[in-house]
Amino acid sequence: MKDDLPATLRDNHHITEAMTDLYDHYYTSHAYEKRYPKPNQSTLHFLFEHGAREARDILDFGCGNGRYALPLLQATSARLTGFDISHAAIAELSRFLQNHPSANRMRLFEGDAGELNSQGDYDLIMLLFGVLSHVGDHTARLATLRQLRSLIRPEGRLILSVPSIFRRRPLELLEARLSRMTGRAQDTQKEPGNILFTRNIDKEAHQFFYHLYSVGGLRAELLEAGFRITALSPESLLPEWMITQSGWLGKLDEALLPLLPAALGYGIRAVAVPV
Repeated sequence: MKDDLPATLRDNHHITEAMTDLYDHYYTSHAYEKRYPKPNQSTLHFLFEHGAREARDILDFGCGNGRYALPLLQATSARLTGFDISHAAIAELSRFLQNHPSANRMRLFEGDAGELNSQGDYDLIMLLFGVLSHVGDHTARLATLRQLRSLIRPEGRLILSVPSIFRRRPLELLEARLSRMTGRAQDTQKEPGNILFTRNIDKEAHQFFYHLYSVGGLRAELLEAGFRITALSPESLLPEWMITQSGWLGKLDEALLPLLPAALGYGIRAVAVPV
């Protein structure tokens, strides 16, 4: 993180714009599909264990190109709604749905999440693979969670996963902490856990906004938004790209997960219900 942060990464509105552009490029270049070619099988099993098979209406908030929505469409009889801020992600998912025998059970929305508010309610909402961490600061994340709280049925479940603060980006976390201690942090970067990191996508450097979570921080944020956690687990032991690119690594990772505390997973997986 640098002192001369671009304005596009200093406030929530511009973070959304920057992340939209970034993911449009991620999907258009097919770099995302290459990095994460299939779902994390452990997360897919977690979804089935916690209500996906019985759900009637499922919202995949931050659905991307359908890495989890498409397997659920195939394996369940639920009606699915996919939402993403990225036009390119929704366009790719639309292509995948062409000639799909169950395409009539899925509808897609892009851009403005407010469009979901008049489109019904859900007994299962998915917020997977760090989508919440890209939204912005605490105010923006809380607004997203409260919107989802308004869309979920009283008996519904929210299943989400977020990156663990104990396993991700230690150098960026240290730099962010030093910036706060010396008074150099600006706007969204004043919040502990918020970081910026750079990744090359299709040979171009892109800066990501991320909020990293502890179990306690996730529990408190969900409670503030009107949810109570009922189940916790690690999302994976190894980085997601490793276990989605290698079948045997994925199986090994899933076998080892029961030995790992949720807080020490590469990501933290949770089930939450309305209170």
